[in-house]
Amino acid sequence: MQRQTTKQKESGAVASKQRTPTNHAAHSTKNRWKYKGGFDRARLPNVSNYYETQGLALKGKGAWRDAACPFHTDTKPSLRVRLETGAFKCMVCGAHGGDVLAFHQQRYGLSFKQAAQQLGAWRVA
Repeated sequence: MQRQTTKQKESGAVASKQRTPTNHAAHSTKNRWKYKGGFDRARLPNVSNYYETQGLALKGKGAWRDAACPFHTDTKPSLRVRLETGAFKCMVCGAHGGDVLAFHQQRYGLSFKQAAQQLGAWRVA
């Protein structure tokens, strides 16, 4: 798009290359939700079961539990895991994430879609 000069702005002249309005009907929210494939958070595994299958022994009581961090050599439990959401944070190496999907991505070096597929949270239409 060309820039308008001050004289063109004052006179109300329009730049020669103007964008045309696009048809947003194809991208409307109504049509977007008809697609049944993709990520489904409800299909993620149970937080405590998932971390146990990954070999982490969750210790402690309350919402946040302690475990040995798998992202570095750990002798004392430095990984904190929130059982409600699956969020995790290592107090030594700084590894963190918001749910079991983020943990799976970081641990195995996967993309979002690959991790969701492995965890069974990716629906195919």
